[in-house]
Amino acid sequence: MNPQRILIVDDDPALLEALPAAIELRMDGIEIETAETADAALERIRIVDHDAIVTDIKMPGMDGLALLAEIKRLRPRTPTLLITGHGEHDLAIQALRGGAYDYVAKPIDRDYFLASLARALQVRQLDRQVEEQRAALERHARVLEHVDDGVFLVDDAEVIQHWNLAAEAILGIPRQAALGRSAGETLPNWDAIAPLVPVAKTPGPGSQQAATVPLELDERELWLSISGVEFADGTVYAFRSLTEERALDELKGEFVATVSHELRTPLAAIYGSAQTLRERRHELDDASQQRLLEVIVQESERLTRVASDILLAGRLDTGGLKLAAEEVDIVPLAREVADEVGTSQRGNGELSIEVVASTAVAPFAGDRDRLRQVLINLVENAVKYSPSGGKVEIRVESDNGRLRLAVQDRGVGIAQGEQRRIFGKFYRVDPNQTHGVGGTGLGLYICRELVRRMDGRIWVDSREGHGSTFFVELPAARSTVAV
Repeated sequence: MNPQRILIVDDDPALLEALPAAIELRMDGIEIETAETADAALERIRIVDHDAIVTDIKMPGMDGLALLAEIKRLRPRTPTLLITGHGEHDLAIQALRGGAYDYVAKPIDRDYFLASLARALQVRQLDRQVEEQRAALERHARVLEHVDDGVFLVDDAEVIQHWNLAAEAILGIPRQAALGRSAGETLPNWDAIAPLVPVAKTPGPGSQQAATVPLELDERELWLSISGVEFADGTVYAFRSLTEERALDELKGEFVATVSHELRTPLAAIYGSAQTLRERRHELDDASQQRLLEVIVQESERLTRVASDILLAGRLDTGGLKLAAEEVDIVPLAREVADEVGTSQRGNGELSIEVVASTAVAPFAGDRDRLRQVLINLVENAVKYSPSGGKVEIRVESDNGRLRLAVQDRGVGIAQGEQRRIFGKFYRVDPNQTHGVGGTGLGLYICRELVRRMDGRIWVDSREGHGSTFFVELPAARSTVAV
């Protein structure tokens, strides 16, 4: 432990010898400095933060009261004892009003002096401990401001005393709106949630398993992983958001169910057709056998598309997809897609797919096969979500070095609240197949990712019950851009 430092200031050499001797005789762990003038004392005070200062009130030049004022300016937390002459009560009162810790009258009562000095040293020691604790708390608070987990502290009255930036970001509740308020006022349903949150008696890794609880804020449902630790003046809670993970888990669950259905249906058709051909081949005429073979081929192609979508989505996620760079004539490609999808829809006489192109459409600079895949997905979607038939239109135009494709249907449309989500992985507009529409929920996600990798953008304009138009904007080949 570091020694406590005392500075004694007096112009009397005898006193400068007697007081240190008395202090060292009665106190351990003390380091004493002396100064014969106020100026000499101030030089030391500027350099050293003493634990206590003892000074005579009457000295030549700067007296003790003036020195006290300088001490309060330079070292406001250092206790100072003033030595006064016999009967100098007015000066003693001035000293106390000026911030002196105590005064000792001459002739000095050594017991009183040493007792007062010991108290002053104890006060300074406690004061230093408080300063250290405050500094430590400030350091911890600064650390908490930069952690990813939300952290808030409530006192024994459940009033929030700390609210870090991550808590503000995760919950969307500003610090000013949280500090000084009860947790129940700040966090909806906190009174019901709090008993579910595990609170450890002592901090430590793995001391408590965090609880996962729901929290509703401004019509948003958040899922938090939260735990707490008790300390002397309250409880510290740390939490992180699991909302996206839960949403992803739900989407994965829906995806598994969807893919199971998308696989089970064609597999059942293939299996049934194959079994029929194997067991009743000799009973079937050529036309019936041909129909069963067509079912097998069509459903096998459907299985291949499902598997291809899943594999492609995985490659897009891992960045493993490489795109070609070539010039592509958009209009012939759009007509090719329209013919291909239209051929697959034979028998639906009420449906037509048309390509409308402006004059002098510039070539596209990118991957032809991937753009073809985007167009097929968009046109097939338009067909699927037009259950009563009608016209699907593919419009192609170019302007200012950009190409724009628009695929328009007059089908069921997309609700406003769902339009932001349709390009997400596994998301389907019609998950319950109320319109008889199946699919893996990967088509628009694949379109978005492919278009993005071709330096383009994709968006939708739709009204529920009035159809949808999907727009794709791409860069034209540079060699064809007008200068």
